[in-house]
Amino acid sequence: MKFDYRLLMVFPLILLLASAGLLISKYSATGEWFERSIELRGGTLLNIKTADRISVSAIEEALSDDFGSISVRTLRGFGTQGASIQVGAEIDYTSVLDRLEERGIEVVDFSIENVGSSLSSVFWSQAQTGIIIAFIMMGLIAFAVFRTFVPSIAIIMAAASDIIITLSLMQVFGIEFSLASLGALLMLIGYSVDTDIMLTSRLLRETEHDMSMSEKINRALKTGLTMSLTSIGAMIAILVIPLPPVLVQIASVILIGLSVDIVVTWFFNSVILRWYCESRGVF
Repeated sequence: MKFDYRLLMVFPLILLLASAGLLISKYSATGEWFERSIELRGGTLLNIKTADRISVSAIEEALSDDFGSISVRTLRGFGTQGASIQVGAEIDYTSVLDRLEERGIEVVDFSIENVGSSLSSVFWSQAQTGIIIAFIMMGLIAFAVFRTFVPSIAIIMAAASDIIITLSLMQVFGIEFSLASLGALLMLIGYSVDTDIMLTSRLLRETEHDMSMSEKINRALKTGLTMSLTSIGAMIAILVIPLPPVLVQIASVILIGLSVDIVVTWFFNSVILRWYCESRGVF
């Protein structure tokens, strides 16, 4: 029995629906589609270094009664340990430090970052505008290059799926949406469009009559995987080498997005394009 290649679309579609469901569930519970960093929602970020290793739960237990909703993340480095604590902008950081000392948590060093609500709202508005403009420009370029509805829409759908799935996986792995991750997502749109345009060009514009559709897709697959795996290797190197948290966050988001893009491009976009070519008699 011949395998129906269109069934390959089931996996990325399930992944997309599950990701959309996770984001909708997040919005229903918190009023936010995803966790935003302090520069996009405002507040006070207190980074502390402690004499001894401490757990996130111990800090939350020490602070939650007095300061309400807080966000705590573990910070670790060579020879140091500590935590990153996010509280409302109205809370005085000295009272947080005093409370930690009362609970026996010795803070040996700390740093403070304050972002007002007006500034964070500007950043958030600019972030949304940046993504919208990126998608508009991507769509215009796709239509300008191919001048065909289905392949162009397939490219846009693939890029949108990459972003939605990546955002949901960021929530799973505890990665906040920040200005750094925004830059990573914009780069991811570029990566996605790059592989999708390469695939579409191979199928629609290469005119070797002795080459079947499957052979064209296999050639494009080899090229696309080489491009993606090379970038994935570079991102893994950034995660292995001790680097500033901003670079680690960018690398983490791009690594997730590139992995998602492999699934979306070769299980979804390539299937749509093959289906379209066969229906139009393009071989």
